[in-house]
Amino acid sequence: MYDGFVAGISDRVQREFTTQTWVLIPICAAISLVGAYVVNAVRVPFLYLDALGVVIIAVLVGPWAAALTGLFVNVAQGFIVNPTFWFYTPLQIAFGIAAGYMAMYGWFRYFWRVIVVGLVIAVISIVMGAPITVLAFGGVTGTGSDAVTAFFAATGAGIWEAVIGQTIVVEPTDKILTAVLAALIVKQLPERYRPPTASQVLDKGRLGGDR
Repeated sequence: MYDGFVAGISDRVQREFTTQTWVLIPICAAISLVGAYVVNAVRVPFLYLDALGVVIIAVLVGPWAAALTGLFVNVAQGFIVNPTFWFYTPLQIAFGIAAGYMAMYGWFRYFWRVIVVGLVIAVISIVMGAPITVLAFGGVTGTGSDAVTAFFAATGAGIWEAVIGQTIVVEPTDKILTAVLAALIVKQLPERYRPPTASQVLDKGRLGGDR
């Protein structure tokens, strides 16, 4: 069973990493970087958008290309936007793997399913991200979401309660919007430009909402 599992992952990795994938990785990483830079520059308290490119490549190619893109995104963000992003690299990798596997099983075909993908990614971010924020940064990361943490702290909440409250408020908004934008962007790509791996993920036509 274990050998079959490893063989399955190995086969998937080989199919994902084509020449076209290596072209898409820097493009999608750049999308995440631009989104994160803009949001951080204007201090939007409910958004990051740093996973947008990661989710796009998860839909187009698959989980492992998305995981590698997430790694590149956070390493670059640490230099360009904010060094605190380095500590959250495992989250980006997890986002890519989760979104990629959900895409493989049809979770980007219909609007309500895309919402669920966003919620799943949000839960991953809450569970993995809140401890990093508290233990590594004392609850303050230098991003727009600090305003939400400060609000909860002002109500008398402790550091853990304030950070968890902030993630529960911020993460679903950001991750649902990220998943929806990624789905809409991919749907607008002409079929001839989509990798073969995307053909089994996306239905032809518009993003439906009835199934």
